[in-house]
Amino acid sequence: MSPASPTAGTLVFLQGTGDPGPVPAQTIREQMALEPGLAGYTVRNVAWAAGAGPAVSVVPALPPRYREDADAGLPGPDGGRGLALAGMDLLSAAATPWPPGSGAGAAPDVAAAEERMVTGSVQRLVLGLVTDAAVNRRVPLTGAASDFSRSIIYYLSRGAEARSVIANALRMAPQDAPVILFGHSLGGVAAVDLLSGPEWDADGMRVDLLVTAGSQSPWLYLMGGLAHLGPGKPGNVPVPWLNFWDERDLLSFCAEDVFSAPGTLVRDVETASGDPFPASHSAYFTDSALYRVMGEEVARADPARDRSGPDAGVWC
Repeated sequence: MSPASPTAGTLVFLQGTGDPGPVPAQTIREQMALEPGLAGYTVRNVAWAAGAGPAVSVVPALPPRYREDADAGLPGPDGGRGLALAGMDLLSAAATPWPPGSGAGAAPDVAAAEERMVTGSVQRLVLGLVTDAAVNRRVPLTGAASDFSRSIIYYLSRGAEARSVIANALRMAPQDAPVILFGHSLGGVAAVDLLSGPEWDADGMRVDLLVTAGSQSPWLYLMGGLAHLGPGKPGNVPVPWLNFWDERDLLSFCAEDVFSAPGTLVRDVETASGDPFPASHSAYFTDSALYRVMGEEVARADPARDRSGPDAGVWC
């Protein structure tokens, strides 16, 4: 890592959606201002998926009855409430006595209940309730899934273009002060792909620290889904790397035991938002511990350390 500079550095932020929504970036600015080692940093919010397709209605691809409901104004997109409403539908259905007639005053039929358990009736019931709840909210649920998938589809088909946008943002950052590349979710995957690939050979790009939060890069590595790195492939991530994960974030993964190539210096840092999923996937931005660890790593930069030697896998 390059020596820390008295001049405040730059944090280049890659949102998981690739869309530079202002709220996460502003939250990062506010949190960094509270951390002495990061106060004064400039946060650059990169629209790395600006070329992704526009948001479109999913209704034409759904069965006819959903189109008729949409034409009638029901149920239609509901601003992301589909998942919550589907959950409420499911809880309501689960509260209904089952089997029918088994409510208060009904004589329990233990033998029949055991037989149903053995034959899988309970499993079918649960799956049926889940399916019914999802069917009733299919338009908003599919719409939300489509919004989430647009950046994934774009990155899978035009990853080199996305990484070029990120590289240009890094070139625009002042090169005489530290640069942190912070990727959330799919943004973390794009960051790992950039730093481990041939795009990183270009001149004029400085990155002192890679930070990923809620990233799927370890999972994709094991499945051979990264652009350049994978089991049996040469290459590494050539800068110090902090990987933040939360057990309640089902889209986060650990990296230390996955990226073991010489020259890759990665440290997993667990966070504990306590939030349910999917809120846990966005909780990193308000976690003061994340910025404290980030600031500590920037502060202890050691220019004399040889990170390509036999002890490169040991965190300094």
